[in-house]
Amino acid sequence: MREAGYVTMLDPLRIKYGRIMAGLLFIPALMGEVFYSAAILKALGATLTVVLNLDKQISIIVSACIGIFYTFFGGLYSVAYTDIVQLICIFVGLWIT
Repeated sequence: MREAGYVTMLDPLRIKYGRIMAGLLFIPALMGEVFYSAAILKALGATLTVVLNLDKQISIIVSACIGIFYTFFGGLYSVAYTDIVQLICIFVGLWIT
């Protein structure tokens, strides 16, 4: 895909089937991202509810603000560093277990 110069996964489909089909295929991808983001925010909110004893809706809003804040100011590097921290936590947790 890199050699062909594609930017997204839909680029080869757009070239083969046209712009209208690529536009239609974008809808399930968009819905998947929206529902995935909602599930992650709900999980983070549930965690904050248990840990900090906050209201569930406030916890979800706080989780969204934290995610937006560190991504906005840190860019993709902050997201990559968060993944590294999560992997370390998983490794330590599995080792303890």
